[in-house]
Amino acid sequence: MAIASPDKPAPRGVTRLARRPARGGEAARLTLRIDLGEHGALGPGKVRLLELIDGHGSISAAGRAMGMSYRRAWLLVDSLNQTFRDPVVSTQHGGSGGGGAALTAAGRGLVRRYRAMESAAETAAAEHLAALAGALSERPPAPLADDVDA
Repeated sequence: MAIASPDKPAPRGVTRLARRPARGGEAARLTLRIDLGEHGALGPGKVRLLELIDGHGSISAAGRAMGMSYRRAWLLVDSLNQTFRDPVVSTQHGGSGGGGAALTAAGRGLVRRYRAMESAAETAAAEHLAALAGALSERPPAPLADDVDA
């Protein structure tokens, strides 16, 4: 599967990374993606979108903060709401006071649980990540051609 970049859309079912992969002097780091079978996947992009919705109170503002369209952000939220038994985001349609969005208790719990798993995985893998980072060459490899799967 091709890797998404900021200048080209992510492959179907994959969100862009919430943070850039480690580069240059940065240490190697772990990215957690939870495959949920027929329900899709949960990873750093969707969790970051939820955090931004919580902070901004708006799907469109959260999407803009991540460099994605409102439609893409809304489709991701809708997918998450359908994935879990209880909705993770509640929305209020516009009106005189405007619309808005907020995480539900289930949404806040989902973010907390994901971040806790991410922290535990990073702690468990710290020694191995340090060893990998220490084994990297001084010069990164040339970028792969667009038609080559990474």
